[in-house]
Amino acid sequence: MVLKKLSKELIIQTKELTKYYGKSRGIENLNLEIYKGEIFGLLGPNGAGKTTTIRVFLDLIRKTS
Repeated sequence: MVLKKLSKELIIQTKELTKYYGKSRGIENLNLEIYKGEIFGLLGPNGAGKTTTIRVFLDLIRKTS
């Protein structure tokens, strides 16, 4: 299914976002684009990296690469 973008204004973009905690992987190679007006959610099991992703976006923690 192809969804029409509501806006061309990109408000969040990440390419190959990675975050490690020592040797443990929090996020690996996340690619994401969110446009103004879009509604989105992060879904996944425990330990999938949802909270880590939000913390990186809010600049509460630093990404590894």
